[in-house]
Amino acid sequence: MKVAVAGVGAMGTRFALKLKQAGNDVTVVDGWDERVAALKQGGLRANLDGEEVAVDVPVYGQKEVPHDLHFDVVLFFTKSMQLEQMVKDMLPVFDDDTLALCLMNGIGHEKTLEKYLPKNRVFLGNTMWTAQMTRPDHVLLEDDGSCELRNVEPGEPQDRQAAELVKALDEAGLKARLLDDPRYSVFRKGCVNGTLNTLCTLFECNLEEFGKTSHAHEMVVGVVKEFAAVGEKEGIHLDVDEAVKHVEDCYRVIGAHYPSMYQDLVKNNRRTEIDYINGYVARHGKKYGLATPLCDLLTAEVHTKEELQNAQ
Repeated sequence: MKVAVAGVGAMGTRFALKLKQAGNDVTVVDGWDERVAALKQGGLRANLDGEEVAVDVPVYGQKEVPHDLHFDVVLFFTKSMQLEQMVKDMLPVFDDDTLALCLMNGIGHEKTLEKYLPKNRVFLGNTMWTAQMTRPDHVLLEDDGSCELRNVEPGEPQDRQAAELVKALDEAGLKARLLDDPRYSVFRKGCVNGTLNTLCTLFECNLEEFGKTSHAHEMVVGVVKEFAAVGEKEGIHLDVDEAVKHVEDCYRVIGAHYPSMYQDLVKNNRRTEIDYINGYVARHGKKYGLATPLCDLLTAEVHTKEELQNAQ
């Protein structure tokens, strides 16, 4: 399979590296000049489960992708606020049968993709793998994980294509499975991001440390209920108890992990994806006349932290 990974931060590197190791034809694209330079010089470099690996792949800056390239699928792994520009910049390499797969954090990305691409070529899901950028030229990849996806528009050939994407990812060791409803999966993962990413960033702790605090359960339940209320208005029925368990299982499975929002703001002083996580719930709560006080507050607190740190 010919794959372009658009956005080669920590998670994009995991998927590009594993797909390449499995024999796929992988090209990577990124908009961070320092990262692009490092990739061109040393390839995809990572500590993968305790082993240092380096793999050479074609590398392009976001504005320098040749228009005559062809890909079977473009896998988007930018930050949420960078997605639309990346889609615009990648459009010239989309031909009539190129698929778009988005496994990013955040809610509503299918709407961005559908502004530029036919709905029947948009595939959506999420991943529970972890990844950490240690330097512009190096990524730490440890812990266990999985990913899941589905075509946004039901029917053929999309159902078959979704199964083929799952097969390719699973054969690359990324433990992929086919979803029934991709938007349900995105909201469920949003509950993880809207609790653990946000709260571990504000409290500057890892998942296990947060989970051991006396108020952790109460906060998680409160945030998940707000996600569920907005989801109901959008035709997505979240089982609150199951979603809370899904969040709290992370304390045990990946407890030593510092989530991506922590890495962005606390470690690297970069702006976060909060507007696409708790901020999505806050905005849509207002739209539907729902009270979302926790997501309102958490969104404001993260933005305040960004401003105080002069995050870039």
